[in-house]
Amino acid sequence: MRNLLICFLSLPFLASCDKPPQVKVVHGEKILIINADDLCMNDETNNAIIETYQAGIVTSTSAFVTFIDAKQTLQHIHKGYPNLPIGIHLNLSEGKPVLPASEIRSLVDKDGNFFSIDKIISKLADMKIEEVRKELNAQVKLFLSSGVPLDHINCHHHLAALFTPFHTVMREISLQYKVPMRNPVPYTIYQKMKVNSGGGGSFAGKKMVIYGILHPFKSIPMMKKVGPTAFIEQERIDKEAGVGMPDWFIDAFFENAIVNNLNSIIQQLPEGISELMCHPGRPGEGKVLSDPDVRKNLEECHVRLGQFNLIRE
Repeated sequence: MRNLLICFLSLPFLASCDKPPQVKVVHGEKILIINADDLCMNDETNNAIIETYQAGIVTSTSAFVTFIDAKQTLQHIHKGYPNLPIGIHLNLSEGKPVLPASEIRSLVDKDGNFFSIDKIISKLADMKIEEVRKELNAQVKLFLSSGVPLDHINCHHHLAALFTPFHTVMREISLQYKVPMRNPVPYTIYQKMKVNSGGGGSFAGKKMVIYGILHPFKSIPMMKKVGPTAFIEQERIDKEAGVGMPDWFIDAFFENAIVNNLNSIIQQLPEGISELMCHPGRPGEGKVLSDPDVRKNLEECHVRLGQFNLIRE
């Protein structure tokens, strides 16, 4: 029991894993993609993302297609801001699916809604991979039907990376449509980046930790499918398959939305292409991202802002 708890407590924050040898470094530069998740969730979030993009700090965004009028909203935003790269924020944990509930019974509750992130952890082992594949592909097809170019892919709550069987589907989509995706390994795993509040890390990852503590025996079958070793193995498979992705996924800004913390993250960025996950629609994040001190710090640290097209090139 003690070893099991230790394993789950260390899930998002294990220090003993070293980064695999990295091939792609762009002339020793530090390049940062600042990607805003949750586009098309609601007007408040959309406006916050656009404001931070116009402020010159957010460089790309990822859109839901599962919310009401998402396709029309996506088209409207792309028409107004054609140079804003938009990827898809694949969703298995909030609201309703694209497909009828009858086609994906293992993914939804009795009301036809996705299981919330609080409940889905206990449902993962019973969710059928073929139904995950059907739903995620349907979301991509809906995005493409909008006519908006697909820039990249990632998953809401980082769920398809944290539960590695689902990551197979992400890999398939990335390769099929020749678009980059988010690196499956949260940088907090390496414990090489310290921020003042000590927060950060995937929200879903923390839920998995809690579930592991409360239900240790149910968690045993999942042990090889979650955790740092599993994440790093998926990254290795991705690279061997030719998947394009940033060298690093910087998750430390999550729940760390103060200027000093963001500046600290920037100062500690590793060489190569990093993606910083942000949510301007969350209280306080947009103001922090747009703070003049952040732009000044980027310049002083010689960090160049970039987009996912650098990975394609």
